[in-house]
Amino acid sequence: MTLYSEANCVNALQINEELLQGSNYFTDTNRLAEAVDYFGFAHRRIILGDGALDLLGDECERLGTDRVFLVRDAGLIALEESVRQVLGAAGKTLVGVYGKVMPNPTVESVTDLAGHIKNADCQAVIALGGGSTIDSAKAACCLATCGGVLPDYFGFDLFDRAAHWPMIAVPTTSGTGAEASRVAVIADTGGKQAIYSDYLTPRVALVDPQLTRSLPAALTAISGLDALGHALECTASKKSNLLGDAVARMALASGCPHLERAIDKGEHDPEARYHMARCALLSGLLLSPINTGAGHALGYGIEKLSAAAGRPVPHGAAVSLVLPGVMRHNAPVAGDKYYYTAGVAGLKLAGLSREAGVERAVVWLDNLRRQHTSFASLRASGLDEKDIPAMAGIALSIRRLMDPNPVELTGEDAERIYRAVLD
Repeated sequence: MTLYSEANCVNALQINEELLQGSNYFTDTNRLAEAVDYFGFAHRRIILGDGALDLLGDECERLGTDRVFLVRDAGLIALEESVRQVLGAAGKTLVGVYGKVMPNPTVESVTDLAGHIKNADCQAVIALGGGSTIDSAKAACCLATCGGVLPDYFGFDLFDRAAHWPMIAVPTTSGTGAEASRVAVIADTGGKQAIYSDYLTPRVALVDPQLTRSLPAALTAISGLDALGHALECTASKKSNLLGDAVARMALASGCPHLERAIDKGEHDPEARYHMARCALLSGLLLSPINTGAGHALGYGIEKLSAAAGRPVPHGAAVSLVLPGVMRHNAPVAGDKYYYTAGVAGLKLAGLSREAGVERAVVWLDNLRRQHTSFASLRASGLDEKDIPAMAGIALSIRRLMDPNPVELTGEDAERIYRAVLD
């Protein structure tokens, strides 16, 4: 078993429970066995490390598939050729490509993709891209198998069988963790909807940090803030537990000290890229058993209103606008979690009270967004004070996220958090 360490973190491949070897919590073999069951490792393969893409043909062989269909981000033409070469070297055939995936999949776009998958003469589906592409492929494979219309499946565990086509997820960003979760997020007229099902979980995830090295600084920042937001909300959630908290802390320990390095140095810092991929992956594992909280609910309010105004705010930016305020709101209950975050971020805590340390973590997170994205405030994002009541109403309606928040949050609380980042 490959052990995680600073020395081998860039070149060694880690598979399933090997991903957890960086935590003292999992040196106990019983706890490690519990994690294998908790994350369903017996039924899937997650491989992290530079060169993971080169295993694509081997993983197709392991699944018993020869003909595969590729779903990719619209701009990933060069990477499509790399996929084609790896498959060809393994004697596998790429029978079709769907390259029309755009950010924030809709009912219509997923339905269109489902038709293409159903009509393709394929045995497996590869999703190459960011969270939107992976979520689109996950939902489309199940929809093409189970039939009906996609809104029939909004909610929990409504797909009644596994997709006909096993899916291999290959992320090219370090943000959503969609490659590791049983969740797909879909936009419809009522806002963002979530589908939860074990059948959505990719059979294989090949997380190759090399694929993220050319990601522009702004996208690195936005996706990285999304990954940190997942870890921060999962560790603070009412649904968290010792196992989940241990994994969230691993994610934060990877992401907090490395996000700015990945932003600033890009392809010249492979270690930072590795750690951001690891942060996103570990955080994504937590989205199925735990999920996020009020920060994501309030973020969805921003996303819906900004999209309606024709200036959509990306998901990671939307969440990071409000998460600092949510952390202040949650601090009486979750302060220890945020204090830990300040420590692994490298902030100076000597002589500080827990409350002061938490505030340093909050300010640090807020500054990451302000300094590295164009979404410093709601006004800078195209929103105004008049939008706040509607955004709060949207957020309060998303009970699947509001209810697990560690401290109850009212409409007045939501409006206060929005107003704090108005300018």
